[in-house]
Amino acid sequence: MTLSRKQLLAMGAGAGAFASVGILRWPGEAAQFTYKLANDQTPTHPMNVLTAEAVKRIQDASGGQLEVKVFPSSVLGSDPQMLAQLRSGALELVQMGNNILGSVIPSAALLSMPFAFKGPQQYQAAANGPLGAYIGTAAAKIGLRKFETSFYGGFFEVQARAKAINVPADLKGLKIRVPPGPIDVGTFKAFEAAPTVISLAEVYTSLQTHLIDAIEVPLPIVRNFKFYEQVKYCSLTHHSGLSYILLANADAFGRLPKNLQEIVDREFNAAAADATKSMASQEISVEKELTTDGVTFNRPALEPFSEVIRTSGLYRQFREQYDPKGWEMLEKTTGKLA
Repeated sequence: MTLSRKQLLAMGAGAGAFASVGILRWPGEAAQFTYKLANDQTPTHPMNVLTAEAVKRIQDASGGQLEVKVFPSSVLGSDPQMLAQLRSGALELVQMGNNILGSVIPSAALLSMPFAFKGPQQYQAAANGPLGAYIGTAAAKIGLRKFETSFYGGFFEVQARAKAINVPADLKGLKIRVPPGPIDVGTFKAFEAAPTVISLAEVYTSLQTHLIDAIEVPLPIVRNFKFYEQVKYCSLTHHSGLSYILLANADAFGRLPKNLQEIVDREFNAAAADATKSMASQEISVEKELTTDGVTFNRPALEPFSEVIRTSGLYRQFREQYDPKGWEMLEKTTGKLA
């Protein structure tokens, strides 16, 4: 059955309860700990599918002592709003795109470095390796607790309403939506495009009203949010990757007994590993689905695009602007970039 966009949004609005069905309660009327987990993705995204399974396992393994309610589809606010709630303690857990997290943890933005990664395996090696550990240390300094394994969010491609992107010049002047992350803005400014920062929940209407003419998201997001109803060309630029980093408010996590902390760590890290495999698989399979939905795909030569980034001086700029030490951690995986 194909769901309409209206049905998908309705699912998202009511999804706070979907993760708490069938809870095995600890003795008493309610769980001792009830935590909220929020993100900006649809319930059908691999991250949310596997997260829903993880919270059920957590409830079972804790004997109902810990209940985690999942709020997808930005129902608790935009990404910056959710991040602020996490830091204040109003939210206990958030799955946040590294690009947006970069506004408070600069080294997290480095995982969005354009044309730095050769594929999902290398990307995850950075997200879960030296750079990921470094991001965790930085998170602790601002009262956040990073989980060890991140949720792979896919590689960004360019989707446009009116034309395919075959060469860098095709991006010139293009009104393209980018997420609220400075590296995304800087990347498209290097191509002389017109990047416009819009939250994911507002993208569909922004396309519908012609506020923007193009977007850059991983392929499963085009399907999940039904963006294919508005964009008809998809250029496989693979220009940057996305990592959903699971963060806890450090004080909230610290309130959990050690045995519950171990359960949460185990189950969410397992969910992240499984979701990563599912996402990588969907990046391949979704192209066929979107073609059926009327999207035309093209595979431009990537070297001219990466050459624009190299010669623009963006690598040197980002290294100094964000975190030279974090850049060193990045290059442990990618090799020398600048």
